[in-house]
Amino acid sequence: MSLYWIVEATGNPRFPVRIAIEREGTTLFAVRAQESWPGTRGHIFCIRDSSLREERDLFQELERIPVLQFDRFGKSLRITLDRPTKKRCEFLILEKKYKNKEGTYEQIFFKTQGGIASHRSKSRVALRPIALPLSVAIDSAERYPWKFPRASVERRKLPAGDYALIVQDRVQAVVERKTFENLLKDFSQIAILHQKLRELATFPYAAVVIEAAYGDFLDPKRLKGKYPPSHGYRVLAELQVMHPRLPFIFARTRKEANLWTYGFFRAILKRLNREAEMADTSLLAADPIQSYTAPERLEDRILRLLEGTLAGHTIEELLAQCPEVDKDRLRKLLLNLQKRGVVQSTGKGKDRRWIYSRGRQERIGEKGAYGEFNNNEGKDNNES
Repeated sequence: MSLYWIVEATGNPRFPVRIAIEREGTTLFAVRAQESWPGTRGHIFCIRDSSLREERDLFQELERIPVLQFDRFGKSLRITLDRPTKKRCEFLILEKKYKNKEGTYEQIFFKTQGGIASHRSKSRVALRPIALPLSVAIDSAERYPWKFPRASVERRKLPAGDYALIVQDRVQAVVERKTFENLLKDFSQIAILHQKLRELATFPYAAVVIEAAYGDFLDPKRLKGKYPPSHGYRVLAELQVMHPRLPFIFARTRKEANLWTYGFFRAILKRLNREAEMADTSLLAADPIQSYTAPERLEDRILRLLEGTLAGHTIEELLAQCPEVDKDRLRKLLLNLQKRGVVQSTGKGKDRRWIYSRGRQERIGEKGAYGEFNNNEGKDNNES
């Protein structure tokens, strides 16, 4: 179920715009704002929207944009929209104490990417340093384990990886340690390595930390004639592609690998603690939701539709299959794809058809259903 960014004109001169995040008619978050986008102002003050359904029937919808990402971090709601410009923003939701009486009140600020970048934060990192007890489990098979100062450390058999972060008796993060020699040996047992990495990726947080530099696997002297350098970079590239959720950290030395893992575990613990602190404070108009990432961008969706037919589609046909998409937005997207050579068009006006170029090239030398193919160069006869 997709999320949508919906902007409506309210007719109220103080807060003329309603901005909402909705899923299938259910409002997840909604505010009244003074403008639909901050622009150069940096931020816009907003208030929580409490409009009834009957009142909203009188509002005029200004835009409806698919949401690519929507997540909550601390006091912020971070949003990325599926459009080329004006696409990244956040709502900062603060709870302030009254100066002259008991209780608190809410302040909401609408900020864009530019406003966020220009803001001089007091903190250099999002996960601020806090004193938390760190509990680490080390696999019993580790012969010379890394050290974790001021952490509670235990040795036990781990389900995967060599080091694990334990939070409330559960494994929340795992790290697979590899030396240069370990990983080089795994090259000859690549199928087994893939199986181990797939299991590693089932944990909430996981990483592969290598006590070597990336260049070591391309160095003929270090490879000692076992593999050519070309094989080294092919294997490393395959590992990352086959396991996209797993970061592969080339930490050069044992000490740097140890420090990276220590910092990795501490950062995860801080984030989990911060999420737990915010769990009792709802920032949303409806029930809290998990982080959302769109399954498909609009561009990919349009290309998939065009790939499905050699005859192509008119804009109206594409809109019928994507009813929530704005017509001007779709037209701009198609023109951009045409400029990049991904799609081509034939005909004019309402009869103009958009055709995926690859499917078209496969039929060079044939006469298409609309006469769009040239036997020599495959150019559109009626391109406009």
